[in-house]
Amino acid sequence: MAESGWLGHAVRMGWFDYRRSVRAIRDDTGRLLLMAAGVAFPTLVIGALAVVAAPELRGTDPGFSMNQVVRGTFAMLWVFAVFMLAQRTTAGHSKPVADAFVLTTVSPRTAVVGGIIAETLRTMTYALPLGLLIASIGVYTFGSPVLLLAVPLVGGLYVASAVTTGRVLGYSAAWLVATVPFVARHKGVLGGTVVMLFFGIYFLFQTPQLPFSISQATLGVIPTGWVADLLVIGTPIGWSSTHALGGVVTVGVLLVGGSWLAERISASFWFDEPITVSDTDAASPTRIVDDQRALERAISPLGIPFITGPTRHTAEWSLLRTRREPQRLNVLLIPVFGGGAALLNVVLQGISPLAILGPASAVLLGWVAGAAFGLNPLGDEGAVLPATLTAVSSRAFVRGQLVPSLLFAPVVAVVTLVAALVGGYGLPSAIALTLIGCLLTVVGAALAPLIGMWLPRYSAIRIGNSDGVRPPRLLAGTLHVVLVWLPGAALVGLVATPELVRTALSGIGYVPGVVLGLVADGGVLTTLASSLIDAGETIQGLPLSAFRSGFSMLLVSGGLLVALVAYRGAVRRFEGHELH
Repeated sequence: MAESGWLGHAVRMGWFDYRRSVRAIRDDTGRLLLMAAGVAFPTLVIGALAVVAAPELRGTDPGFSMNQVVRGTFAMLWVFAVFMLAQRTTAGHSKPVADAFVLTTVSPRTAVVGGIIAETLRTMTYALPLGLLIASIGVYTFGSPVLLLAVPLVGGLYVASAVTTGRVLGYSAAWLVATVPFVARHKGVLGGTVVMLFFGIYFLFQTPQLPFSISQATLGVIPTGWVADLLVIGTPIGWSSTHALGGVVTVGVLLVGGSWLAERISASFWFDEPITVSDTDAASPTRIVDDQRALERAISPLGIPFITGPTRHTAEWSLLRTRREPQRLNVLLIPVFGGGAALLNVVLQGISPLAILGPASAVLLGWVAGAAFGLNPLGDEGAVLPATLTAVSSRAFVRGQLVPSLLFAPVVAVVTLVAALVGGYGLPSAIALTLIGCLLTVVGAALAPLIGMWLPRYSAIRIGNSDGVRPPRLLAGTLHVVLVWLPGAALVGLVATPELVRTALSGIGYVPGVVLGLVADGGVLTTLASSLIDAGETIQGLPLSAFRSGFSMLLVSGGLLVALVAYRGAVRRFEGHELH
C-alpha cells in the first residue's frame, strides 16, 4: 500500500534522478557531444526543409488531411521508443538507485512512478529542440498560436505513454529472468532473438523498395498514433476529432493502467527471491591456464582452427565473453537497422527492390563481423588486465582480437553472394560484392582494436543488472561506423550505381566551391572556389569505366593499407600500455 503523499515523493524522486542524470552526462564530454549531435542533426534537417517550404505554404490551404500513413508513422515511432525504453529498463533501470534504501523508505508505487517521471524528463529533454522547432514552424506557417500549446501537450502525452509502457515491458522481462528457469538459463539467446526480430521487422517498415516491405499505414490502427491529429488543431490541415479523442483516452489508460501494472510487476520482482540457475555458460569468467580443453568446451560449437598458443587463447576468451554477455552487441543493431536502412536507401535509389540485398549484406554484415569483438580489448580484460599485459605479447594479443571477426568472414561471403544473386546481379558483380564484404570484415576487424585501445572503457556499467559488463564506448562505436560505412557504401555503390557515386564525389568539390563563390569577393577565396568547382566538374566528366576502376582500386588499396597501419598501431598501443 502506498504511503501518504506518495505522489509528491515520486515527483521529488524523479526530479532528483533526472538532475543526477544531467550531471553525469555533463561530466562525460564525449557522450554529451554525441548526444548533442544526435539531437542537432534532425533538428537542422527539419529546419532546412522549413526554410524552403514554410514561405510557400504560409497563408495557403495545403489541401491535406491527416490519414492512416501519418498516424501509422507516429505509431511506428512510438513502438520503437517503447522497445528502446523497455531495453533501458531491463538493462539499467530494473531496480531503483540505492534500492535497499529506497525500498525500505517509500512504497513500490512511489519508486515506480518516480522512475517514470525521471525517464520522461530525460526523454523530453532530448526532444525539446525538435519540439520547439516544430511549434515555431507551425505558428509561422499557419499563424496558429494554438500550436504553442498543442505541441508540448502531444509531446508530453506521447513520451509519457511510451515510457510507462516501456517500464511495464522492461519490468516484465526482468521478472521473467528472475523467476523462470528456462528464461534465466537462455536469457542471452532469447534476448538476442527478440532484438533481431524487432529490428528486422522495423527494417521492413523503413525500406519500401523491398517487395515484402510493410506499409506504415498498417500501424495506423494503433491508437497512440492518433494523437498526431492534435498537432494540426487550428491549422487548415484536416483532422479527426474521433481519432484525437481516441488517442488521448488511450494514452490516459496507458498512463494509469501501465503505472498500476508496473507497480505490481516490479514489486514481485524486487521483493521475491530470485531463482538460482546452474549453468556453466552463466558462471563468472575465470582464467583457465592448465585445462585449455575447458575453454574449448565453453565456446563449443565454435572453435579456433589452425591457431595455437596465446593468440588462440585470447581469441577464445573474446568469443566466450561475447557469448556470455550478448547484450553488449545491442549497440551494433541500432545503426545497422536504423541508419543503415537510410544510408542504403540513398545509395541505391532507382534500382530494383531486391537489388538492395547484396550491397546491404556486404556493408552491414562486414561491419558487424568487424566490430563485434575487439572494440574494447583492454577494458574487456577487467581485473586481469595487469596479468594480460605481462603474460601475452602485443602481437599475440592483437591477433587474438582479430581472429574471431575473421572467422565470420566465410559467413559474410556466403550470405552476401546469395543475397546478390537473389537481387539479380550477375556472377561477376555478385563476386565483387562478396569480396567487398570480406574486405570490410578485415578492415573493420583491424580498426576495432586500435579504436578500442584509443577509446577504452574500463569502468563497468549495468547491463542486465550485471556489474561486470563493459560495452564499447559510444564514441568508439561511432568512429568505427564512420570509418567502415563510408568507404563501404562507396564500394558497393561502384558496383550497383557508379553514376551516383561519381556525382556524390564530384559534389565534395563542387558544393563547397559554389558556397565559397557566393561569399567570396575576389582574392584567394574566389580562386579557391574556382579550383573546387573545376575539380568537381573534372570528376563528373571522367568516363564511367575509368572512374569505376580507378576509384575502386584506390578504395581497396587504401582499405588494405588502413588495415595494416591499424594492426601495427594497435600493437604499439598495447606495448605502450605495458610500459605503464
